Amino acid sequence: MAINGLLRLFAPSAIFYYLAIPPNLNTRTLTDNTDHMKKVLLSLAAFAFALTAAAADPAAQAYEVSFLYDGQPFSPETWQSSEKTTGPLETETAYISPDGRLKVTITRKTYPDFPVKEIRTALECLSDEGTGIIEDFRSLRFSREYNSTGYNTRGVKVRRTNGSRSEYTDFCRHDVFLQPRPECDTLEFSSGLGRTTDWIPYFGIDFDSLHGLEIAVGWTGTWRAGMHLDKEFRLNVGMGQRTHFRMLPGECFCMPYVVIYERDGQTVEDGLVGFHRFVIAHKAPRDSKGNLFKPILPLTAAGGNKTDENLLKVIDKATAAFPDIPFDTFWVDAGWYGTEPNVPQEDNCGPHWYAAVGNWHPNPAIHPEGNLRKIAEAANRKGMRFLLWFEPERATHKTAVVNEHPEYFIQRKINVNPRRFLIDYTNPDAVAWMKAEVVRNIEESGVQVYRQDFNVDPLFHWRENDTPDRLGVTEIQTINGLWDYWEWLRRKYPDMPFDCCAGGGGRIDIHIMSYAHAYCRDDAQMFEHPEELAQIITLNSTPYLPFTAGDTFTVPPFDTYGFLSCMAATTVFSPPAIQGMFLNRDPSAKEIAWYTKLLKTADRFRDYFFGDFYALTHEALDGPDIYAGYQLNLPDKGEGFYMVFRRESCPDDSFNLRLRAIDPKATYRVEDFDGKVKRMKGSALATQVLSFPEPRSYKLVFYKKL
Repeated sequence: MAINGLLRLFAPSAIFYYLAIPPNLNTRTLTDNTDHMKKVLLSLAAFAFALTAAAADPAAQAYEVSFLYDGQPFSPETWQSSEKTTGPLETETAYISPDGRLKVTITRKTYPDFPVKEIRTALECLSDEGTGIIEDFRSLRFSREYNSTGYNTRGVKVRRTNGSRSEYTDFCRHDVFLQPRPECDTLEFSSGLGRTTDWIPYFGIDFDSLHGLEIAVGWTGTWRAGMHLDKEFRLNVGMGQRTHFRMLPGECFCMPYVVIYERDGQTVEDGLVGFHRFVIAHKAPRDSKGNLFKPILPLTAAGGNKTDENLLKVIDKATAAFPDIPFDTFWVDAGWYGTEPNVPQEDNCGPHWYAAVGNWHPNPAIHPEGNLRKIAEAANRKGMRFLLWFEPERATHKTAVVNEHPEYFIQRKINVNPRRFLIDYTNPDAVAWMKAEVVRNIEESGVQVYRQDFNVDPLFHWRENDTPDRLGVTEIQTINGLWDYWEWLRRKYPDMPFDCCAGGGGRIDIHIMSYAHAYCRDDAQMFEHPEELAQIITLNSTPYLPFTAGDTFTVPPFDTYGFLSCMAATTVFSPPAIQGMFLNRDPSAKEIAWYTKLLKTADRFRDYFFGDFYALTHEALDGPDIYAGYQLNLPDKGEGFYMVFRRESCPDDSFNLRLRAIDPKATYRVEDFDGKVKRMKGSALATQVLSFPEPRSYKLVFYKKL
């Protein structure tokens, strides 16, 4: 067919591909860019093949992988293939390229108890000469006819949530409504600069009120999603930066993967509850016996810049002041390492924590025994495990390892940052050094909870270390190495709880969250007045991330509204950050009574996050003039709680409560935050008008079916 005929046939899809899929394009027109149009048409041919295959099996939902190989579209019918069953509901299909140099393995897994499909892809070089060029790799291409679906809709709604930039507007929902009109038919969004800063790697697609998808992206680097709506709805998901690379002999790459929850006949709310249940059942981290790790209830001295004497003081004084609080973890954060002789004992981590990263030896000026074992043992005597902070993937120019082994790290080629040398996961000696440093400190200091941070946006490190025929490879190798590291760590310490921070919420994809909880979901929680931010994080992240933490660092004493706002599955209590409590002053009896009540509530909260989460207010709304509320329910026990906040500028003094999963005919024991107990019929409990006479007020109520 002539090129003009092909253009007329594929014009709508070609425009979508040009605008929404390839990153880093300039503004050249389609007709002036013949080479690019050839790639467009080749990719569309591959896409058309995927659609044809899906049409033969509607249940397959056209969840396909696509890429170009030496300029030709990946086509399963022209590549040699073999298939085997690798699990009860898991198949593995291997494809060999026509030149015999590349093997593509696609693993498809379904789950018997959830409408979930998981698609993973691995690439392997089979040749001693390397492969051809792999380009525009997409881990998922999906399409569904729009006009003939019969759905009651005039468009497709995309629910997405922005990520963690350490701003008060983090984790806000930004919904987009796609319609088959040129001005609103295309959407593209990506993760950010190598961490979850722009958009979290979970989003929803609503074909109508009872049909849609919840999608999780399994990739700890950059990822991108593109969508277009005309006669069909088309979706692609892949790496965020351009992929154009050949593989070298012996290389194997795990590519980004997707987990898809199919919402068929379910409301959006029911679909989110189902996804939440799926994550807990199949993706949340477990110990060697298969038990889920319980969210911790930590006491923290904040930074490790505190002397041994001051850390011991916090342990002894805090446990004496709060004997009824079952703290289970003593948390020491950044700043415990380095050589700085004068270390201020300030509330948080001190001024030197960032610059000394890479010198993983306890600072002798504050930890003269060369380890923190006496701190761990003191915590153990009080019934607490010992948590220690690490950032093992980064080092600075001031550290010995950078000067003695610069080959262990990658650095930017442009705008070199002397405090951001990143571990080279392709160097076995570098990885061995990193592992040895972590293990040495865990063993010598008696660490029982591992916390890993990563305070860099690494995208430019990755791009500037790629060569023209290896675009995207540095990121792939880094993420594969990172995944291998977490797997190695879990195998070595199968019963140790892990926490992944990454600057506060920077690595919360479904893969990393299968190894760790997220006990710092956003560093902005440490700003003044974090309450509204904390409320919106809980509302918009909990359906995807059951086990996160709220920080109470900057909540002043007696601000019950603020403290309750910051509670989550884990609630972080840091006395030294509260006007130097237990370091420079002892709390009053009134303070102790107030904190005791709240910390008992925080402990009580933990088990409920294993249950179903419901947003009681609209997740897409934010601002000082609204209500915010949520409910957690344990369906097997018939109990839960709800919490509703009237924000400071909200003009309404009443709230229409509509609880979920309440038996209208049953009787419930109902207990408010102040301990007042009464009995209510389920019908009255589930539907009521709550009175909030004062702005910036709350209602917290626990219930249990009798």
